[in-house]
Amino acid sequence: MEQPDNEALGERIRELRATTGLSMRDLASRAGVSPGYISQIENGHKNASIAVVRAIAAAFGITWLELFQPAPEHGRVLRRSERPRLFSDGDVAHYGITQPPIGNVEVLVSEYAPGQGTGNEHYTHGDSQEICLVTRGILRITIGGESHVLQAGDSVEFRTSTPHHVRNPGPDDAEAVWVVTPPSVPAWKDQPGS
Repeated sequence: MEQPDNEALGERIRELRATTGLSMRDLASRAGVSPGYISQIENGHKNASIAVVRAIAAAFGITWLELFQPAPEHGRVLRRSERPRLFSDGDVAHYGITQPPIGNVEVLVSEYAPGQGTGNEHYTHGDSQEICLVTRGILRITIGGESHVLQAGDSVEFRTSTPHHVRNPGPDDAEAVWVVTPPSVPAWKDQPGS
């Protein structure tokens, strides 16, 4: 027997809050409604308007249609060919691995053409823990003025509040997996010289 729409929506919102760590008060504030209204929706006692549904979805960083899709029971598969391209810096491409809603960790893959890189000696973003694992090629990573050359299989860990930048000094393309927890938003266009 299928759940009534209100109950299914309420359950999905509760799941998403648990995944993202958002309190009811935080979600209500982001969606522009009261915490009591969110509580009524979550308990299946209130029928939300499309405007409220859209606002709640935006608070989670997903489309409103994703609020009506059940969460997978045993994980989600993301094929390499389906990775969303997030942005590019010249000949550096960044692809998202974590799928919305992003909770307490963000994972992306970056591909670097020879001689290319990102950031500069002033580049920082938030104060999160960041891990870089080189999966192909060679990368020179400078953190707080100290440079390290990493080859495939090497990794480095640092705080995103420490100035850092990355370059591919090798003759071949390089690739790295980046893990950031909690997620922080790079301000690529706000950095001097970027």
